[in-house]
Amino acid sequence: MFSDACPLFPECIGQCYDMKPMSLLRLSLAVCIAATPFLLASEDPTPEHVKMMKDVNDTNGKIRKGVDVEANAKHLAELAKQVEAIWSKKSEVAGKSSANLVAGTESLVKAAAANDTAAMQAAGRVIGGSCRSCHDAHREKISETEYKIK
Repeated sequence: MFSDACPLFPECIGQCYDMKPMSLLRLSLAVCIAATPFLLASEDPTPEHVKMMKDVNDTNGKIRKGVDVEANAKHLAELAKQVEAIWSKKSEVAGKSSANLVAGTESLVKAAAANDTAAMQAAGRVIGGSCRSCHDAHREKISETEYKIK
């Protein structure tokens, strides 16, 4: 019925053709199930996610430059809540990082309202650390301008 040469693995000499159709189906299903985590391990962030993260970065940059710090701190705190809503369920690292981000931005809002430079710097370190820990765990650089979620 089939030739002796297997088209995928010539060394099997047609042994795969001796398998029953249900066995082939089970084998194919097992391979697909086993491969799924590897296929999903690196995903493209959605355009909305990219926009939100760029907004976080841009807003944080304005704060570091001293541009309307109080208003930008409030905006960053709102963004942090959105980040937490997305990432808190992804992994333990992401959950802790996003909770620290929210806490850091809340501290920043209070420090900015009081014009407390030392407290703003401390809040900035918390914010930067939370971003860094999550990015180290979940962001894979694929080019100078693009990242994938891992």
